[in-house]
Amino acid sequence: MCESNVYLKKDNNKELIMENVAAITPVDEKTFLLKGLLGESMEVKAIIEDINLMEHKITLKTL
Repeated sequence: MCESNVYLKKDNNKELIMENVAAITPVDEKTFLLKGLLGESMEVKAIIEDINLMEHKITLKTL
């Protein structure tokens, strides 16, 4: 499987916001739609800070 966990970084604190994310779609320049393996979804206003595919970990940073 190739899904990842997505973390949101705010003030140097990371919080897991969604597990088993199968797709990330840009909605606009600073908003992303996260889509989970089981059909759940979430919109997040943030920028991409780091994508580590080996660790299945994506870090977004609040604006």
